[in-house]
Formats: sequence, C-alpha cells, structure tokens
Amino acid sequence: MKRVLFVDDDRNVLQGMRRMLRSLRREWEMDFAESGPDALEYLATGTYDVVVTDMRMPGMDGSQLLNEVLRLYPSTGRIVLSGQCDRETVLRCVEPAHQFLTKPCDSDTLKSTVGRACSLRDQLVDHWRKCIVSSVTSLPSRPAVYDELVAELKSPKASIERVADIIPKDVAMTAKTLQLVSSSFFGTPQRLSDGAAVVTMLGLDTIRLLVFSSKAFTPMEGSDPECRSLDLLVEHSRLVAEGARAIAEAETDDRVVVGDAYLAGFLHDAGILSLARPHDQHPPQLFCEAETMSFGVTHAEAGAYLMALWGLPDPIVRAVAHHHSPNDNPGDCFTPLAAVHVANAVLEEETFDRLGLDSPIDFEYLVRIGCAERLDVWRKLCETAKLQGATT
Repeated sequence: MKRVLFVDDDRNVLQGMRRMLRSLRREWEMDFAESGPDALEYLATGTYDVVVTDMRMPGMDGSQLLNEVLRLYPSTGRIVLSGQCDRETVLRCVEPAHQFLTKPCDSDTLKSTVGRACSLRDQLVDHWRKCIVSSVTSLPSRPAVYDELVAELKSPKASIERVADIIPKDVAMTAKTLQLVSSSFFGTPQRLSDGAAVVTMLGLDTIRLLVFSSKAFTPMEGSDPECRSLDLLVEHSRLVAEGARAIAEAETDDRVVVGDAYLAGFLHDAGILSLARPHDQHPPQLFCEAETMSFGVTHAEAGAYLMALWGLPDPIVRAVAHHHSPNDNPGDCFTPLAAVHVANAVLEEETFDRLGLDSPIDFEYLVRIGCAERLDVWRKLCETAKLQGATT
C-alpha cells in the first residue's frame, strides 16, 4: 500500500481532501498534518511515497518543508498544492518540488498526479536508486551554453527570441523548462512539444529569475574531458532528436507526436546526466554504460524515472525508458518510442558493427507494431538528418 502525507495549515482543506480521496483508502495509506513540523514527525515514523504540501504556512512554509524532505528523505516524491503565488514565492520551490498543483485542484488531477508519483517508485525497487534520482533537482548544463545564456540575459538588448534559440541547445535546460510548463509552477500546465515554444511561454522575466535567483540551471563543473564528453552527449542527443522527428513526420501528421518524438530523442540520455551528479557514496563516473550500471540502474530507467517525477508527458517518458528495449513496452502501433529507438540505433550501428555485434535495432518490435517494412525508409531519413546535422 502506498503512503501519502498531505500538509496544510487549513484544517478545512485537509478535511476536504479526506473526503475527496476517501475512495482510495484501500490503495493509499494517508496521513494529514497541519504544519511543517507535524509533517516531519509523521515522516520520522516511516517511509512515505509522496508528500503533498501547501506553500504558504506559518512558521515552516512549503518550500522549507520540501527542502527538509529532500535532505532527510530524498526518495520521497515532493508535490506542492497551493493557491496562486507570486513568481518569487514559486521560485523558492522550483528546486525541491517535483511538481506544482494549484488550488482549487479537481479530484481527478490530484488523484492522477499523486497516483503517478506513487507508482513510479515501483519502477526502481531499490531504495538507494530512488534516492539518487529523486534527489536530482537540476541536470548539469553545457558550460558554454550556460555562459551564452547568462550573457544574453545580462545584455540590455536581451530578447526572448534569442533565449529561445539558446536553451533548446542544452539537454538539461530543455528538461527543466519542460518540467516547469508541464506542471503549474508558472501558470496553467501546458502540453507543448517544442523547446523554443516552452521558453517563449515562460517569458524573459521568468527565465531571468530561474538563472539568477535559483539553481534551476547549473553549469557542469568538471574537467575539460568531462565537459567535452557532455558536448558529445548533447550532440548525439540532437542527432537522435532530428532523426526521430524525421521518422515521425514520415508516419503521421499529428504535430504533437512529431514534437514528442523530437523532445524524447533529445532527452533520451538525460539519465546519464542524472547519474553523473556527485554523490557522497559514489564519485561521478560520466557517460559510460558500464559505469552507469555501477549505480544498479540503467540510464534509461533513471532518465524515465526523473522525467516522470517532473511531470513530463507519458509518450516522452516511455520513449526515454525503452529506447534500448522497445519490446518491453506494450502497444502495437507507431509511437515516439519507435522513432527514438530507430534513430538512436542507426547512430549506434557503426560502433556495434566494429565490435562484431548484431545491429541494436529491435526488428521483432518493429514487426509487432507493423513498421518493419518501413525500416529502410527510416534508416535513410536518419542518415540524411545526420548529414544535415553535421553541417549545422
């Protein structure tokens, strides 16, 4: 049974949530605390899957509570449920909160958001693995791109158009901005599938606050070889994204599916960045599958777990989770997963061939979804995207 802790200083709000969630009492063990200190007492009694807290509370507010939860219980999902707050107030919970819901919140949204966060814990059964990924509040950005963004924002002629060109060049910044627009951090949640549109929706003032008043974006602090490895990873991700988009455009006119394929391709290796963060017990080992496995979790699993915690759309999460093993994902039709899997595998084929290994393309999966005869077309699209990408 999942354990969920709700925190609000308004007793009437807590009673309302009790009534709203009564039908789930056989699935969730729910506790209700009227303050941050009371919540910490509950948390000290045992493991909770998710904490849902109000933001504005006397004494210890929501951001302070979630920072304590992050510090003491990093594997616990952290959700804010609060009324409309000014940007500066919201900014304080951007780091510790996985998602932000606004009051009044309808029962279906609350149930689905909390339920999804609870179910995610089952994907990573080991407590240490959950702690590693759940404690990630931002991913490391390319230093050159971060510096470019800072310089633009400091310019008296800074423009949102230019910022919208810069941020989509970085996997970490793209993931973080998607988290913010997929939840209610800065307005009504939006289902956007274009990195530049996401940035434009947030606006120049919000981006400034994120860069200069929070740790939402953080440049990688590492050696030159590590930074070069990050550049190579992002370049690989860009090529996968371009190939995935080309495949999706050949298969569907649905712009959401096409956009999801591109973003999933760009984020498919985000788990490498989440596992590359420094941890007391494990020094960072960058960008090698064998090293990533030393954490007891693949980068695909870690990336999908984090993207889901951050509230990104399910098609993107599934594509990230299964881009190496698409046959593990149910379904019998074309989705962004198919596009990302093939685009990534085509880029890896040369290395596999050099090592004497079979192609990484899962042909059995393509047969199952009825797309096996499209493989040659998709391969050419990916190779064209790679050639075009090499010239940009």
